[in-house]
Amino acid sequence: MLALVCTIVFAATAAFAVIAIMLTMQGRKSQISALISEYRSLERDREFLARITTHEAEVHRSFAAPALRRNARRVMKSAEAARRERALRVAA
Repeated sequence: MLALVCTIVFAATAAFAVIAIMLTMQGRKSQISALISEYRSLERDREFLARITTHEAEVHRSFAAPALRRNARRVMKSAEAARRERALRVAA
């Protein structure tokens, strides 16, 4: 008999908690929808920035400035730095 009473009390408490959560969510519906829309807007902004930074045009040195003599090692280092910079921009 005691187990039955405890089960009923537990079930009533759980139902009360669920109802309290639903009423709180109903009262905060506008705030929750505003947060969700802001999250979606920020996500779209991140996707847009990632798309912009990953599809940038490569400018060859001969078009941008007079050709300078550089050894192959410096060219490789600058290319690696540019790749790392693009990866960081995409991660942001």
